[in-house]
Amino acid sequence: MKPNPIPVAILVRVSTSKQETARQVRELTHYADSKGYAVVEVCRETISGDSASDERKGLQRVEELAAAGKIRKVLVHEISRIARRNSVAHKFVETLETHGVSLYWHAQGIETLLPNGKRNPAAGIMLALLAEMARAEHETLKARIASG
Repeated sequence: MKPNPIPVAILVRVSTSKQETARQVRELTHYADSKGYAVVEVCRETISGDSASDERKGLQRVEELAAAGKIRKVLVHEISRIARRNSVAHKFVETLETHGVSLYWHAQGIETLLPNGKRNPAAGIMLALLAEMARAEHETLKARIASG
C-alpha cells in the first residue's frame, strides 16, 4: 500500500505585472512531482518583496493552509520570493514552524525542518544570510534606479 503523499503549497512572487510566475511554478511543480508530493495550492503574488506582511495575500494564504493543517511543506524558488525584509521572512518561517510546516527553498535545496520535525540549524543560518542578501540587493537596485 502506497503511503499518502505529503501535501505542499507552492508560493511564487514577482514584483511587477510585467513579470511572470510560470518558470517558478513549473520548476517547483516538477520538484514536487519528483518527490511524490501532492500540491494542494499554488499561491501567486505580484507585489514588491519589500511589502509589509499585511499586504502579502500569498503569504497570508499559505499561513492559513498551515494553520488548518492542510499542508506539511511550502515550496519557494528562493528566499527573496518570500520577502526582501528580514522581519517578514523570519516571521513567516516561525509561523510555519509553529504549525509543523517546513519551508523548502529550491535554489539551495534546503528545508527549515528536519525529517524528525526539529528545526534545521543550517537552514536557520542560511535563512538569516540569504534574507539579508535579498534585502541588500533590493536596496542596491533602488539606489541604481534613483541615480538614473
